[in-house]
Amino acid sequence: TISRFNIFELIDAIYDSDIVIYGGGGLLQDITSTKSFLYYSSIIWLSLMFQKPVILFGNSLGPVKKLTDRFILKSILKNKNVFLFARDLVSYRYGKWLNSNTVLSSDPSVRHLKKFQAQKSDIYDLLIVPRKNSNIEKYDILKKYFQRIIVCPAQKTDIQIARTIANRLGCDLFENVDNTEELLSLILSSNFVISERFHPLLVAAYFGIPFISLEGVKTIRFFAKYTDRREFFVKDTVDVFKRIEIVKSNPLNLKDAMDEEAEKSFKELYRLMIKLSSRMR
Repeated sequence: TISRFNIFELIDAIYDSDIVIYGGGGLLQDITSTKSFLYYSSIIWLSLMFQKPVILFGNSLGPVKKLTDRFILKSILKNKNVFLFARDLVSYRYGKWLNSNTVLSSDPSVRHLKKFQAQKSDIYDLLIVPRKNSNIEKYDILKKYFQRIIVCPAQKTDIQIARTIANRLGCDLFENVDNTEELLSLILSSNFVISERFHPLLVAAYFGIPFISLEGVKTIRFFAKYTDRREFFVKDTVDVFKRIEIVKSNPLNLKDAMDEEAEKSFKELYRLMIKLSSRMR
């Protein structure tokens, strides 16, 4: 491994590689940070300058608000040495419009979920995954509908707000965000998940645990591949009570569909890697 903040290590690693792969996530968006968007874009351009094929595996594109960032994204996707495995339909259609080297794929994390060995248990009524800069008061209403609650931040930047929410609700708190296995176990120990982060929702849907998303457009775009139901997505917890019983009575259970999609996606990835590696020699 190398430090992504050490430009000299990055250049050496790119130069010594046959292929550069961006594995999963919404890296090419400027909602979270323009600096982050420019960083990931610059690594792609650096790879292309060294004539290295770039595979965006299990990626979603956007949202991209700034015109300059849109131009950069468009110019990247138009490059015939870029190969997009899009994890949602919007990204797939946009990528396909610009570059025929585009396929619809799974989120790479599904492969790990298939290997995860754990049994569902009934410890918590609700697991909450908040996000930094959330409106803390909006979670207070959940005490009316759930008794046994645990707050689980998914990223280090969310720990402080998770502590505050747990204190307000008088509930349990999980802070070890680096222990993904334990977080998975806690999700499987919960009867309901409400999250402002994407991947806990993916986990819930994979294992058939009722969930409601406060995350926004990224989650809606991703799940559009599997369902046209909209009761899983709300903008605020005020609307949650209208959806709880509907979601509980008929949760998504996407394990089989996601496993099949992941198997196909990884096979396509391996075939492409073999093809590109032979071309580089």
